[in-house]
Amino acid sequence: MTAWIQRQKTALTTKQYYRVGELAVRFDISPQTIYRMIDLGELKAVRLRGCLRVSTEELRRYEKRRQTDG
Repeated sequence: MTAWIQRQKTALTTKQYYRVGELAVRFDISPQTIYRMIDLGELKAVRLRGCLRVSTEELRRYEKRRQTDG
């Protein structure tokens, strides 16, 4: 595993927003799956300068929901 990918999979840092590609690496799924999750309302995203971003807070909420849902 490359160092870049390893850094993407580590614990959340002080970063406030994540790009779709970064989330795809973090969860080891395709960017299209991330877009689908956003479209279905599983992940809330915002547009910053025309690009979709997911906040660190939303990512934490999503991970917590995944743990409690089983």
